[in-house]
Amino acid sequence: MIKKHVYVLGAGASAASARLPLGRELVWNYHVDCPSMVQINNGIPDLSKQNEKFVNFREFLEMTASMFHELNYLPQKWDDRGSTMFFLSNIGKKHYIDEMLWILYQRDDHDGIELVRKLIFEHLAETSLLAANIHRLYMDTLYGKFTKKIMMQRQEEEASIISFNFDVLLHEDIDLESCFDYRMKFDWIDPNRDKIYARSNPIKLIKLNGSLDWGICPSCDKIHLYHTHLFGSFYNNKECTSRCNSSIQPFIVIPHERYKEIIDPLWILAEEELKSAYKVTVIGYSFPEYDKKVIDLFASALTSDVLLEVVTHCEGYEHKDRTRATTNLKYKRLFPALENKINICLNGFQGYLNNEFG
Repeated sequence: MIKKHVYVLGAGASAASARLPLGRELVWNYHVDCPSMVQINNGIPDLSKQNEKFVNFREFLEMTASMFHELNYLPQKWDDRGSTMFFLSNIGKKHYIDEMLWILYQRDDHDGIELVRKLIFEHLAETSLLAANIHRLYMDTLYGKFTKKIMMQRQEEEASIISFNFDVLLHEDIDLESCFDYRMKFDWIDPNRDKIYARSNPIKLIKLNGSLDWGICPSCDKIHLYHTHLFGSFYNNKECTSRCNSSIQPFIVIPHERYKEIIDPLWILAEEELKSAYKVTVIGYSFPEYDKKVIDLFASALTSDVLLEVVTHCEGYEHKDRTRATTNLKYKRLFPALENKINICLNGFQGYLNNEFG
């Protein structure tokens, strides 16, 4: 009988694979991560094109200035930036996007929530595009090597993936002959994507927070699957294929969303996968305390005899013993029913793959 191995991917995996932003950097580092050239005319920077690209970001700064008095200087700082990077050093935890979304939800500020959704998409889509330009071949990326590892071991174990990431860095590849199945019922699939999506014994890729390449109609809830070559303005004026005269939105389930009935079947499937796993490998996900729904899912689904493997990154050899001890203590506290020793890899995603391939 083939054993089941479940991989769990968090933002740390995508950050290691393509320098995508971590949660604390999301939206805030948009200008730093995705700069555009500034022309200098008669010694004066011409910011017109850059301002057009970052128009939503400028609106976001206005919104944050109204939410936090200590950030009321941001719009003026942006307007006065000239040709320099718009870097912020005083962003605290209460300013993180997750925290801001909770405030917007409490205020019933739908426009604010929609603005943040747009910027999450823009930031991730643009950084992913930059990464694709650097790594011309998918198999050269960490996710490509990760896919190759799974494909090589399919005779020994069945793999499935649970991802909390919006990005589409992990995708099907013709050269590797790899396919993934989101296990989501799509109402429409891009014809070019349809040729390769979920074909040839696909690997389950269960994305519990949605995905950049999933689009949803806010009027009829029709779900679309697009190709993975996305850019910041991809969803601009993208109309529903059912002709209900509504614009498609990226289906990324930011916290406190309304799409419970659509996304819940994926959470049920994730629970089933975890319950039947002999081994669970967590890469780049830290189970933050505010993610109580995720913690509850794993606490209820992980069997007592499961082999749990945690892949994280430790800066500096001198900190490894302390990091290993605190990581082990954290997981024992979160999941006290686990009987086996937790295997902790402190060399990050790259080190884990190097160790697996030898």
